[in-house]
Amino acid sequence: MTINCMGRISVATPGTPVPLSTDPTVTASKLFFQVIPGLTGKTYVGNPAMTKATLAGTARVLWPNASGGFSETFYIESQDGENSIRVMDYAVDADVAGEGLLVTYWTE
Repeated sequence: MTINCMGRISVATPGTPVPLSTDPTVTASKLFFQVIPGLTGKTYVGNPAMTKATLAGTARVLWPNASGGFSETFYIESQDGENSIRVMDYAVDADVAGEGLLVTYWTE
């Protein structure tokens, strides 16, 4: 298994989801999202067409960790254990410009 650390995926304009990739060949067996300590706004994980105002297309809402305590996470794993998750099918949005999530994925 190979770890691929994407780092912080930041949202320049809240309400405009940032896709994790535009390359359809990037696939993963596991996908992990973590709130970054010290940020102040909610963040969202969903498909690239998600609308955070109505939560349409949103898979998870992650609450901020402004004080540096426990950070919420969201983890997706393919049921077949293979690289069957298309990374481009997921995106991040945020309530505060410049904020985002720490994103990592694993390949087999």
